[in-house]
Amino acid sequence: MADAQEIVITLSEPDLETINELIADGGVDSVADFVQRAVRLVLDDLEDGGELSAEAFETVEMTDALARALDEVETLFRRSRG
Repeated sequence: MADAQEIVITLSEPDLETINELIADGGVDSVADFVQRAVRLVLDDLEDGGELSAEAFETVEMTDALARALDEVETLFRRSRG
């Protein structure tokens, strides 16, 4: 992937097991492939007018700091799109 940057993420054990099952089934090539696809789906949704907010992740337990960070990401994204 051109202009890619390696990062470190933390996943829950059940999520990692599910991703590994997808890899074993041939659905994705690797954990990195899964994460890249997931990020692209969210960004595509934002570009199509979707919203990224804490409410969008209500099924995910998150800290107040993460909720604020999501709101900041959405704000920055909207500013960059004019």
